[in-house]
Amino acid sequence: MWRAKAGYPAAAILVPNVDVTSLQLCLAAFRMPLPAHVLFNALAALGALLLGHPWVAAVLLVAATAFDTAQQHLVKRWLAAGPELDEHKGLRRLAALSAVRMTVYTLPTWFMAFTGGLAELAFYGLQLATLMAVAVGLSSLSRLVFWASVSPMAAGILGICALRFDPLTTAGLLLNAVVLFVILRSISVHASSTIARWHDAYVASVADRAAADAAREAAHDAGLARASFLATMSHEIRTPMNGVMGMARLLRRDERAPLQIERLDALIDSGEYLLQILNDVLDASKIDAGKLEIVTAPEDLRALLDRAVLFWTPRADERGVALSLAAPDALPDRLMIDALRLRQVLFNLMGNALKFTEAGSVTVEARAGDLGDGRVRLNLTVRDTGPGIPADHLPTLFDRFSQAQGPAARRTDGTGLGLAIVRELVELMGGRVWVESEVGAGSAFHVELDLDPAAATDGAGEDDAGTAPQTLTMTPLRVLAVDDNAINLMVLEQLLSSLGHAVSKAPGGEAALDALADESFDLVLTDIQMPAMNGSQLLAHIRATQGPNRSVPVIALTADVVSGGRQRYLDEGFTEHASKPIQLQELLDAIVRATAATPDRTSERAA
Repeated sequence: MWRAKAGYPAAAILVPNVDVTSLQLCLAAFRMPLPAHVLFNALAALGALLLGHPWVAAVLLVAATAFDTAQQHLVKRWLAAGPELDEHKGLRRLAALSAVRMTVYTLPTWFMAFTGGLAELAFYGLQLATLMAVAVGLSSLSRLVFWASVSPMAAGILGICALRFDPLTTAGLLLNAVVLFVILRSISVHASSTIARWHDAYVASVADRAAADAAREAAHDAGLARASFLATMSHEIRTPMNGVMGMARLLRRDERAPLQIERLDALIDSGEYLLQILNDVLDASKIDAGKLEIVTAPEDLRALLDRAVLFWTPRADERGVALSLAAPDALPDRLMIDALRLRQVLFNLMGNALKFTEAGSVTVEARAGDLGDGRVRLNLTVRDTGPGIPADHLPTLFDRFSQAQGPAARRTDGTGLGLAIVRELVELMGGRVWVESEVGAGSAFHVELDLDPAAATDGAGEDDAGTAPQTLTMTPLRVLAVDDNAINLMVLEQLLSSLGHAVSKAPGGEAALDALADESFDLVLTDIQMPAMNGSQLLAHIRATQGPNRSVPVIALTADVVSGGRQRYLDEGFTEHASKPIQLQELLDAIVRATAATPDRTSERAA
């Protein structure tokens, strides 16, 4: 906080957390270094000596120097008292000190001017001019000190005029003296008003800066609170969703009755839609905070498009809509893409198209052209035969919380974030998105991206490693599943047991350490947010404990998708990462990568 206090308004200055008064400023002005005082006194004494007044020179030098020494001591003591010294009382003391000071300075030269000639008068006048300049500076801080300083000089002038000159000459001299005092006082007032204006401007600038700093701090705190809230809510929502979706998929896999399959498919689709809404909200928050990063890697474009179409095919079949992919054979196989974000863009566009298209078709079109600099321009279009969008709604269609109006829109629900997320993700990838639509004829959403081709050796074999046939036929593993949620443990056990893996369960980090101390495992799957010992602490204990499990691959399973994603957990030392709710293919791909990145656990146990 910045504060100011002043006996005389123009005298206040501002410093951080300190009250500065007129008295303290005047005292600071009086604290000119003693050697400077001595030098000034010596010059004045030299002038008197050269004019033939050695006794005046001696008195002036000794008396003025002695007074200056005593004054320095007093001023130093008063300054040390700080705010405890009463300002009005202190200013009265300082005014008295100033009056004595000017008397000591001018009295010896007054006697010299009274008894001498024109040279002595001129010397006295020069001394008064110098001292009046000092008084002008002091008057900008305190009127009382000013009048106390000039009073001895005014008395000296009146005495000289009355004793040495006739009445007419005295009147003329006094008139000029009055004019001089008026001019000096005007200069002082102007200086005071200048200080006051500076003070007001400074106070305003400090207040503005303080308000801006407070606003930035509040925004920062709000951002942290929002991020913490979103991370917590993401975890709290995804954790039960993991149980719901996991059990639904297990039932769907084993179910044979058509009616039950239909119901389970509806349950799974609804869960997927709920998760997409959650992802949109989280991504919107990340974009606002500037924390959503685009990470490109070699990707099989055609495989990505095929998987997107395959994902939405059951929904299209339910609605009686023909869903197809139109991509030429010349489409580049591998491009540097952020596959996660491009899939999210396609997911939203295809989901919207199917939501609004009740009959007809939805087509995903892909084209690529050479830009001439080695880069490729990829054009993706999601075209539907839905009701179309009125022209007056197109300009705001990609704004947040904006939805098309009309009968079709009223029959569907949504957050109004999907298309906004599409636009923001495409722009983050350096591309653009736009829409063409005609009411009654359908809509076409276009995405244009300029991409680098992937080198032939980049990511070779990655797609093969991630395919279902390989993961489903992997060597059986001894897996330790760690989670404080019993339903999540059940989902993991049944998913992996059905694939031939032997699964042991631990309800927390300490129980996991006990299990690891008793037997050796090929893989550890651990939740992150657990009481007593979280997943990161568990990993640290595993790596610090000697034994056959010290280098066991550890996969982080987390419902927190806000705090940095997969890379954050890899940087912490986890071998791999998979998100919740658990997607079987994602989990199996993570297991393949984790076991491939570590030594053979079977041979390690045998050793």
